[in-house]
Amino acid sequence: MGKKDRNTLSGFLRPFLMTACVLLTCCALLVYAVDPYFHYHAPWFGLSAVQTEKEYQVPGALRHLDYDAVIVGSSVVENNDNSWYDEAFGVHTVKAVRSYGCIADLVWYLDLAFSSQHVTTVFFNLDAAAMVLPAETTFESTGCPMYLYDDSPLNDTAYLFNSSVLFEKIPYMVARTLAGYDENLSYNWAGGKSFSEAGALREYLRKKEPEEMQAADVCAEEVQGNIELLLSEVKKHPDTKFYFFLPPYSALWWDSITRSGLYEEYLWSGEQIMTALLSCDNVEVYDFQNLDPVVTNLDNYMDPIHFSPEINHLICEKIRAGEGRVTKDNLAAVMESTRAMAQKILQKQIPQLEAEDAFVYEQ
Repeated sequence: MGKKDRNTLSGFLRPFLMTACVLLTCCALLVYAVDPYFHYHAPWFGLSAVQTEKEYQVPGALRHLDYDAVIVGSSVVENNDNSWYDEAFGVHTVKAVRSYGCIADLVWYLDLAFSSQHVTTVFFNLDAAAMVLPAETTFESTGCPMYLYDDSPLNDTAYLFNSSVLFEKIPYMVARTLAGYDENLSYNWAGGKSFSEAGALREYLRKKEPEEMQAADVCAEEVQGNIELLLSEVKKHPDTKFYFFLPPYSALWWDSITRSGLYEEYLWSGEQIMTALLSCDNVEVYDFQNLDPVVTNLDNYMDPIHFSPEINHLICEKIRAGEGRVTKDNLAAVMESTRAMAQKILQKQIPQLEAEDAFVYEQ
C-alpha cells in the first residue's frame, strides 16, 4: 500500500472512529441519565419509577428508590397496590418480587434492601412450593442479568450499550410517565386478565391418575435450610417488624397437590416454618390458606394459584386487623382448620366439578 493510500485510509478511519466514540459515549450517557432499571440512581428529570420488569428492575429499585417497607414475594403479590400498605401501616412501600418466589432469592433481596435503606417493616409472602426448594439463590441459573445484580462496574457495558434499553425501555419509561404512571402499581399484571371459574379451570391441567402421596418430611433438609435463612434474616434486624403470611390458593390447587402426592409435604413444611418463625419477638405470622369463602370461589382466580387484586387487598386488610394471625397457642387449631377445609374441597367441591366434566386433563 502506497503512502497516498495509507493517508487516505487514515483520513477515513480517524473521523469514523471519532464519530463512533462520540455516539457510544452519547448512548452510555443517555442510559446513565434516564436509567430505566435504576442501576445508578432513582429517576431524574421528573420521570416516574416505571416498574414492569422485575428481574431487571428490583435490584436497582431496592438500591435507589425511597422506601421504608418492603413487600416480598412471588407473582401473587405483584397485584398489590403499595398505597394499601402505606395507609394501613404508616409506611412507604416498595416491592421485591421474584417469579419463582424462592426463599433464598427473596432473602437476598431483603439483604440488599437493608443495606440500602432503613427498613422498618417487611411483608413476606410464603409460597408453599418455595418452602421446599433448596436454600440457594437461583438468579444466575435462571438467566437473570447479573450485570444488574453484582457490584462490578466492569460488566455494565451490557447495560450502557444495550439497543433494547436505548430504543425500547427508555421510550417506554418516558411514555408511561407522560401517561401518568402510578408507581404504587409496580409490576402489576392484572390488567386485561380474566378472573373467573371458567378461566381458572381452563388453566388447570389435571392429572388423570393420582400419584402416590409423598412422606410429609421428604424435603426436610430443604425446609430446614429455608428456616435457617428466614430466622437469620429476622434476628439480624430485631428493630424491623416482619409480617409473614401464607396466601390463599384455590380449591383447584388443593386438588392438584393431592393428585401430585404433595399434600402432606406442603402442609408439613408450612407448619414447620410457621413454628420456627413464631419463636421471634419481631414477627407476626398469618395463615390465609384456609380462607374458605375465597379459596372455594373460583371466580377469584385466573388459574389454580393466582388470585385477583381484590384478594390482595383483603389480605392487607386482614393483616392490619390482626385477622388470621397464627400464634403458638392456636397453631394446631389453624392447621386442623386448614385440613378440614381441604377435605371439604376434596370430598364435595371437586366431585361436583368432576360430575360436571369441568376438568381439562393432561395428555
